[in-house]
Amino acid sequence: MKALAAGLNPAFGDLAPSERQAMLEKLAVTLERNARWAAQEGDDALGTAMLSVGTAILSVAGDLAATDAVLAEDVATRALGLITTFHCRHPQYPLGPMLH
Repeated sequence: MKALAAGLNPAFGDLAPSERQAMLEKLAVTLERNARWAAQEGDDALGTAMLSVGTAILSVAGDLAATDAVLAEDVATRALGLITTFHCRHPQYPLGPMLH
């Protein structure tokens, strides 16, 4: 809470449960989207892992964010690790908006 009082960016655990849930859901959607790209590129193992983790996070995001901030932060950190791995293995993946 000190970070909030000082006007700094809050730590994950200092966020309101609804904000933690939103962050977990955003990470899950990103994992699922990137999983589809990885699978299209033939990286089936990473695609499967990312899809499984994304789906699992979406199914528990609300409960996790409301009941266990420490575990929610650990899950978010691990999701970010998978996203980082994805971008290292697929640097050609477009990061910005695309026009079709």
